Amino acid sequence: MAEVSNDNAFTNWSLSSLQKINVQELYTRQRQSLRPWFEFFNTTKFKPPANVQTAMRRFISNIEHFQTNYFFVIVILSIYCVITTPSLLFILIAMAAGCYLVNIKNREKQIVIMGRQIPLTQQYIAVLCLCVPLLIMVGAGSAIFWILGASVFIIALHAIFHQTPNQDAFGLQMEEV
Repeated sequence: MAEVSNDNAFTNWSLSSLQKINVQELYTRQRQSLRPWFEFFNTTKFKPPANVQTAMRRFISNIEHFQTNYFFVIVILSIYCVITTPSLLFILIAMAAGCYLVNIKNREKQIVIMGRQIPLTQQYIAVLCLCVPLLIMVGAGSAIFWILGASVFIIALHAIFHQTPNQDAFGLQMEEV
């Protein structure tokens, strides 16, 4: 796959290019971009920015530099939210169990209703459709917005206050000309 410049990194997000993504290659690339956690949590690197331009430069630079670490922050906050909301956890376990039962039933023999064979994808959709009202009732929407809000807040704070490796390496502040 050809390298894409940073200027138009989002122009190749079409359906045809997404179908050509090699999952193993994507995993390897993201694994390599994971920064060490001691660098991520290095408290000596946290300093307030001098001005708004420095804050924005840090924000953009740190988002690119720590993108995989930020992904793990989102995953950890999601796990925390699901674990601390027992009803949501119960519904997600029930949904996973329903999908597992559909999978087991189709191994033995295809499900036939009124003489019509039901495809596996439609059975999974039926399980999801049965669980969506339950998810709405237990507040999955508010949980999603809590995860989004907490993630944006924590990531923005880290990205703005963490000195970038290239800009603040020697304690120098770069000035725009």
